[in-house]
Amino acid sequence: MNIDYNALDELFRLQDIEGLIAMGVPDDEYEPEVEKIFAALEALPREEATVPKLVEVFEEVYKQMFGWSDEQMRRRRPHFEEIATKVMNYFG
Repeated sequence: MNIDYNALDELFRLQDIEGLIAMGVPDDEYEPEVEKIFAALEALPREEATVPKLVEVFEEVYKQMFGWSDEQMRRRRPHFEEIATKVMNYFG
């Protein structure tokens, strides 16, 4: 999938899934996650890119990085879906 790293980073910062940027942490708070997601999306064939697949990629990265439970992922899923929808609208 052809996607712009800076745009993806901006989407994650604006969504501020954990509310950390709103609490004053540096703007690069989501950079490690975005780097892994960006690499996964670049490797994703365009014909496989769908909102559910992107959400799956986001969840896989977050589970790997944080070891979150299914319940923790469920609470974040609406954020992932919103970002995935925007990614598909811009780059799909």
